[in-house]
Amino acid sequence: MHSSQKPVLKSWIVLPVIAAIAIAISAAFSGVHAQIQDDEARPETTPTYYAEFQYATLTGTTNTINATMVPLVTSTGTVYKDVTFQVTVAANGTIAIVSGSPTAVASPTVNAAGFKAGTYIGPSNMFSGNGLITVSGPGVTAGGATEWSISTAAGANNCTFPASASWYVGSPTAANNPLATRLKTAGITSTAYSYGILGTTAECADGNWDAGALLGISQVGNSITVATFSSGGRNDSNTPREQLTFTFK
Repeated sequence: MHSSQKPVLKSWIVLPVIAAIAIAISAAFSGVHAQIQDDEARPETTPTYYAEFQYATLTGTTNTINATMVPLVTSTGTVYKDVTFQVTVAANGTIAIVSGSPTAVASPTVNAAGFKAGTYIGPSNMFSGNGLITVSGPGVTAGGATEWSISTAAGANNCTFPASASWYVGSPTAANNPLATRLKTAGITSTAYSYGILGTTAECADGNWDAGALLGISQVGNSITVATFSSGGRNDSNTPREQLTFTFK
């Protein structure tokens, strides 16, 4: 992906940390309603209020996990918080949540421009009907620009593209848009799209979907459209060469 790589938690602490987080979540968010199910009486249901950590940005340092832009579904709608978990590690390897952890503060206000995080499925006549992508965001990148990203979802057809991409919300001529110079050179001024970069070459497509290609992304309702403005990754045009539309699953 063209955007900066996110730190990855070391695999040897992932499972115990996840277990510790699960124990702490109920205390972290007082508005979350824990539903105790009687398996024989009724089927499992989704809690009324919940935190969607799968759409957050996770980073970590020694004994600390940071979850940035965690969507919290509340009684008044979705809000975003930055959550910090602190742990201790005993001599025998036991992990425990530090008293008073986790802590949560409101995430910085960003312009999301109507994009919706979650899993989307591509056109039924492509990718064997199983072109699954995950849209994640919003986040904040250099200069305060709002950033979203795409990655292939679990179970997606191996030819699904774009396999990875990132884009920036706002005017194509805005000073804080990392692509402003490239868009100006290509003669692109339309605000119909937010613009970004394709991260991985699509091996099952033609040269219009090569790594580094300039992308335009727009969302209408539950449909997100990804258009490519480039061939060979860097030969840009001021009009789309091809586009694909994915539907929220």
